[in-house]
Amino acid sequence: MKKTIICSLVAGLAVPLTTATIAFGAPSHPESSPKGTINISCYRGALKNTVAWDRPNAVFVEDLITYGYTWEQAHSIGQRVCRDEWGVGDSEHKIKTLKTILRKHPVGSKF
Repeated sequence: MKKTIICSLVAGLAVPLTTATIAFGAPSHPESSPKGTINISCYRGALKNTVAWDRPNAVFVEDLITYGYTWEQAHSIGQRVCRDEWGVGDSEHKIKTLKTILRKHPVGSKF
């Protein structure tokens, strides 16, 4: 089952994520941030309790590109968030992981 987590982004030095809710179905529209919304959306595959086939869905990568990352950076961030074994079934962990990555590697940095 596909889970989509909606994170409203607020522009700032540390790039904090201010709110998060779980949504099913189509991603929501951008809310309060001028850069838009990042929808954490991961393909889980047939094995629900393991990260064997996990990968970021296109909407997740596209939202990171819209936010300002290159395709390679966005894909790398998506892989890191979606393939984290502690994030399987734990949406809050995925949000925390994304916040950490965005703080450590702001748009424009090389990683």
